[in-house]
Amino acid sequence: MRRPSLRKLGSVAGVLAMTAVVAACGGGDGDGKAGSADSATVSFLNYPGWIGETEIADFQKANSGITVKETAIAEGGSAALASQLAQNKGTYDLVLAGNVTAKRLDQGKLLAKFDPASVPNLAKIPQEYRDAYPWGVPTNTGKVGIAYNKELVTDPPKSWKELFDRADEFKGKIVFPDYDRDVISIALLALGYDLNSTDAGQLAEAEKLILAIKPKLLAFASSDQDKPLLSGSAAIAVLYDYTYAGAGSDKIAWVSPTEGTPGYIEGVVPVAGGKHGDAAAKFLDFHLDPVNYAGFINTTGASFLMKEAESGIDEKILDNVALKPSDTSPFLAEQFLDPKTEEARNAMWQRIKAS
Repeated sequence: MRRPSLRKLGSVAGVLAMTAVVAACGGGDGDGKAGSADSATVSFLNYPGWIGETEIADFQKANSGITVKETAIAEGGSAALASQLAQNKGTYDLVLAGNVTAKRLDQGKLLAKFDPASVPNLAKIPQEYRDAYPWGVPTNTGKVGIAYNKELVTDPPKSWKELFDRADEFKGKIVFPDYDRDVISIALLALGYDLNSTDAGQLAEAEKLILAIKPKLLAFASSDQDKPLLSGSAAIAVLYDYTYAGAGSDKIAWVSPTEGTPGYIEGVVPVAGGKHGDAAAKFLDFHLDPVNYAGFINTTGASFLMKEAESGIDEKILDNVALKPSDTSPFLAEQFLDPKTEEARNAMWQRIKAS
């Protein structure tokens, strides 16, 4: 199951810090197409275990002469990742990145140009995710919804607006994530606004709404938001899909709010200066083969995107209401906004936490 620490790769504070690192390190935007696709060592900067259990071995067996070497992403969020790339030019061919981080890496000229035609299996990923993640191959999402303790809540909120409106019913028994982008997103959605709004007035309304609900919360929890639900100390939690799935308990249930489930798109992107772009593209195409993609999802328990892979995905994942795409609640990708808005949102979050 996905580690919560990886979620922090897209945090507002981390992204703002990364801007300074990228500016200091500079770097080019090489096309990443050097090297033969038949003989190469593809260097993949990845989160430990975030790959199909036998995928690399299977790829190497099917592609004699190509080796895939994994290196762990540095701890410390977006700034640490940017520094890792900038200080090791030419070392890495591919890197795991959420859409917010990928955009910032691209703006810092730390990513190579991506040619979708080089990965034919990319066509199996729905167009909406390809459009929202143009830097490489989108592989999965992570999103927040409403989870509740079924013994304590018989009529759960069906929308973000209803959650805020009915907060008094669950006073002292609501858990929010301690993550700025998600909390601001659900407040904007509750007000009927775009979760990526840059409008100062709309952001001020969202801040007011969050401040109004804060005294009614049990906590802003940085991880394990499911534990208070399971113990009964919380009735409702704004929960990550992978946390809900990992809990594996009949005590709690999931609601995908009608306004949509906010979150990130994760994927793999080519790195500027990579020496084995053709071989890297071959590996990405292998990763998106439906059989291999199903293996990746079965290993990680991530929210899946590819319909063609569903026949190979474990039933406990395939049927999990939080992990599978919803027909009634659209997935809404949180984006990196302009620096001025990011700074304003960061200041807003600091005021909320300090109040």
